[in-house]
Amino acid sequence: MNLPAAFVLSGLLTATALLAQTPPHLVGLTRNTGDLRHLSLACGGLATCAPAGFPSAAALPPTAGGTAYDPMHSGIWLSNGTFLGCVDDTCNYRCTPFAVAGLGGAVITGLEVVASQNRLWAIDSNDVLHTFDLSNCPPQPAGNCAVAFANNYATTGLAVDELAGLVFYLRHDNAANLDFVTVAPLATPCQPSQLLPLPPCAAVGAGMLTGLAVDGGSRRLYATNGFDVLTVGYTPVAGGAIAITGINCCSGGGVDPVIGLALRPGRATSLGASCAAGSCFACPMVHDTANDSVLGNADFALRLDGAPAGSVALAFVGVGACWNPGVPVAPFCGLAHVSVPLLGTLGANLVPPGGVCNPTAFPLALPPALGLAGLVLSSQCLVLCAAGGNAMSNCVSFELQGL
Repeated sequence: MNLPAAFVLSGLLTATALLAQTPPHLVGLTRNTGDLRHLSLACGGLATCAPAGFPSAAALPPTAGGTAYDPMHSGIWLSNGTFLGCVDDTCNYRCTPFAVAGLGGAVITGLEVVASQNRLWAIDSNDVLHTFDLSNCPPQPAGNCAVAFANNYATTGLAVDELAGLVFYLRHDNAANLDFVTVAPLATPCQPSQLLPLPPCAAVGAGMLTGLAVDGGSRRLYATNGFDVLTVGYTPVAGGAIAITGINCCSGGGVDPVIGLALRPGRATSLGASCAAGSCFACPMVHDTANDSVLGNADFALRLDGAPAGSVALAFVGVGACWNPGVPVAPFCGLAHVSVPLLGTLGANLVPPGGVCNPTAFPLALPPALGLAGLVLSSQCLVLCAAGGNAMSNCVSFELQGL
């Protein structure tokens, strides 16, 4: 029997697709308490947590601090200006805080993760751009360059659109109390060539913009003055520049200002439950993404936790979200929810022997390709055991996103 064909040609066209994933939102480090604040794109408060022992930025210059999202490790990098650390959504450390060497008395004023390079970028108050290799914790220095800005404004934020190949620096003119965004090509990030004013709007209060984030898939910049969020639409134009296409704003409130900003991507959603038949042990299988489905993440993978030891696992990937209610596919034990058409099959993986239930993973490197932004995929696993037994996992839906 052709197993992929039998699994997919199952009448799913009469079903309905479900929500692909949870929505993206913003995260930022607060200045005084060193908390991590989660905000919706409309400035609504979602959650706040406190990384244990993370140092405050209260005694440092007002430009100090930064936040960046790491899709390879599903973590949020934080800096108060002199320390770096990485936490998950609930502020458990993925990389405990460490003092940043080589700043020469400067403070970090902006952070970004460049997934396609496996690098953490940091801009400091002397306008030196530092890069760190994210292969280990703590990340190791990988080089630096002095950014050739055409003026002496203060740099207060950093963001990179990997899909368009653009680097954005947030700049503040203290004398005029005006904010600007400066643009440089990703290939030559220390050679910016464009300076655009960021006009205020009614809902955004006064004050220097202190954090910058980008969504390369929808081509939006997000900037904050600590309490409010300015959303700037843009379109890349010739010469490594942009044209601003619209500006909106919302008021976030709060008493402790945010000093960095990052876009936290949406997460996958699940449909259905696992099952087992015949010689397959009834393991509590869970299928999910191993990290974040962000374009440029070469380490992206699908995972299957708790599969029967010694079995063979395949992951079927379809175009579109998981389908409900699903259909039975004889001779397999459960319902097929993966969408059609089928994009391909990953595996077959030999689940490690030993014990009863073990994990396996299916690498699926994601290129930094703009044309794939917004594409929704689904995946469901089929497990084959000795003597004709089989098992099926839940179905997981996820969207390819740009940061």
